Amino acid sequence: MPLYAMKKTLPLLLLLLTLPLLLNAGQNDTNSLAGILKNHVALLSADSMEGRGLGTEGKILAKNYIAAQFQSAGLQPAGNDFFQHLDLRIGQARVPGTNVVGYLEGSDPELRDEFIVLGAHYDHLGYVRDNDEKVIFPGADDNASGTAVLIELAGYLSENRELLGRSVIFIAFDAEESGLLGAREFVNRHDYFPMEDLRLMFSLDMLGMYESNNGLDLNGIGTLSGGRDMAETTAEQIGLRLTSTSADVPPRTDTWPFGEAGIPSIHAFTGTESPYHEPEDTHDLLDYEGMARITCYLRALVTDLSNLPELNPSRRFARVQRPFGLRFNAGVLAHTGISYHEYADEFFRANNVFAFSTGFFLQLHVGDKFTFQPEILYDYNGSNSKLGTYRRHSLTFPVNFQYNIAGELRGQIRLYPIAGAYYRYNISGKDGDQTMDFSNHHPRQEWGLNLGMGADIMMVHVAYTWRGSLTDISGQAGSKIHQYGNYFTIGYKF
Repeated sequence: MPLYAMKKTLPLLLLLLTLPLLLNAGQNDTNSLAGILKNHVALLSADSMEGRGLGTEGKILAKNYIAAQFQSAGLQPAGNDFFQHLDLRIGQARVPGTNVVGYLEGSDPELRDEFIVLGAHYDHLGYVRDNDEKVIFPGADDNASGTAVLIELAGYLSENRELLGRSVIFIAFDAEESGLLGAREFVNRHDYFPMEDLRLMFSLDMLGMYESNNGLDLNGIGTLSGGRDMAETTAEQIGLRLTSTSADVPPRTDTWPFGEAGIPSIHAFTGTESPYHEPEDTHDLLDYEGMARITCYLRALVTDLSNLPELNPSRRFARVQRPFGLRFNAGVLAHTGISYHEYADEFFRANNVFAFSTGFFLQLHVGDKFTFQPEILYDYNGSNSKLGTYRRHSLTFPVNFQYNIAGELRGQIRLYPIAGAYYRYNISGKDGDQTMDFSNHHPRQEWGLNLGMGADIMMVHVAYTWRGSLTDISGQAGSKIHQYGNYFTIGYKF
């Protein structure tokens, strides 16, 4: 048989040989596995863990518990021990943090120098003082659930390491709630593993609501070439429901720093059905049978992925990583502010009136620096006038150019100046009590410029924009009037 044919056939034969074992194991131990997962979650979300917040004694207890579980499972520490110590900057303070890192070496001599990362953040929000009462945020679903699944995957894969082709890294990340800081530190420091040898990353973040979410989301599986097909096939064989198989790296979990580095990254997730970021996120609310089913599914999927001849980024994801790669965001937004008339020939301006516009926007990112943002808006604008109040209902189509000057385009915060143009189509209006005649006396169409400053903070878009017309809107010979406006913008990206 030709070598290329063997490379394609051997993983399929391995899958056929190992899948019945994995399926049988999953079916036989689901009930006991659910109980074990519940014990992990109950311990990690106990009051003694103090919400696993940065700087708490409880988080120290949590990291020691995870390290002990890794050692008991038979993982090798990445360094002298399982701890990657971090010097984190939170505002003006420096806070110590700790990632817990271990790994299993694969059994295939050609593949074991490549790595799959399984990660779950173990930190949470800690606690607050309400008078004399300590109000703890237990974080059972977020993310004791993902940490529990990570621990059990480490134990199972260690016991069955002969099934692994590639090596697998297990990381319990710190400081996810503070801006993915633990994951960023791991990616940026290169303490243990060459980044070019990391082929795939999973973030196990909030896995406790399988039935409430009607299944498991694998957001980002489309960043891996052939990932969707493999994930869906394995899910069908295991009897697990997949509810999302997107091709975008999720920005609000530890996948993001790995995706920035060009590594296909997947968020295993069962939604925010639990009391998300509330003191009521307790261990008794979680679906442990669902967590056990997810664990069995990830056992099979990771084992199969570890034996594929190649793990490559999908074409779409690879394009995004190029210096001028393209990616898209869409969302909704609203502009609120004031608008007024400027009388160009008379050197004065009219008093302003309230104005707003609302609609949809698209962001086309070109590499790390440039973004084009077209918008489709319903626009309510006007000014004070000689006849009272000048008001128009319009459709406005701004197209803005943004240049990233601070932060990271694919990170949490981006700061940029705004420059562009707009086209406005006026639908109706009144000047005082008089209905505007757009057929004869008032221009139906208008062109103008946009200038401003904006920022994207995770999925939130904020900006200040000045909007000014180049078109004379007076509709009268010998008189020049231009429409201007100042707006504050708030938007949300899907």
